[in-house]
Amino acid sequence: DMISHGDQLAYLMETVANGHTFMSSEQSYAITEAALSTLTLEEVNSAASELCAHITGLNDGEAGSEGTVVAVACTPRSADGDAPSELTEDRLCAAIARACRADVEPVEDVVVPHTLVTDDELARAVEEHPPAWAEGSFTDGTPNTPADRITRPFTLRRLSNGIRVGINQNPAESQRGHLRIVAPGGRDAERRLGFPDGS
Repeated sequence: DMISHGDQLAYLMETVANGHTFMSSEQSYAITEAALSTLTLEEVNSAASELCAHITGLNDGEAGSEGTVVAVACTPRSADGDAPSELTEDRLCAAIARACRADVEPVEDVVVPHTLVTDDELARAVEEHPPAWAEGSFTDGTPNTPADRITRPFTLRRLSNGIRVGINQNPAESQRGHLRIVAPGGRDAERRLGFPDGS
């Protein structure tokens, strides 16, 4: 229920074009999980080797190498930038060997909450700063839009804290809403705050 109509339609068209079986998100997840549980490390390495053959093969038509082809290390010349580089083949091989022996742990799964603000915090913020609508204003000479009614085709309002809110109806997505938040920054913030260019 979190997939937009456009994404679902694109997925359906791709499925039909490739002669695949169209599945719901839950079915796709279950099938993928079942398939991954049967894969072995050897099968993954074999597929990766085949996919990367054009990289590991040094010449056209040549089979990819089974071992390491080349190792590239970029380092400064020295700590002060003037002395010759301290990188040697032995030190590079030692660094690679240490990396190979390092313990690798899977990244801990993090459950992302639906909201970062609790209901109590939201209620307290609304009580301390009651929201109110103000009329929308333009910089191109367009008359201000009222705060108490919807205008067509585009509605512009401001919140009491100065945040501008633009509302546009899309009849093609009648059951969904799209929220886009834009924070002023970059060159625009430099002009507004009087900062030097590039700051």
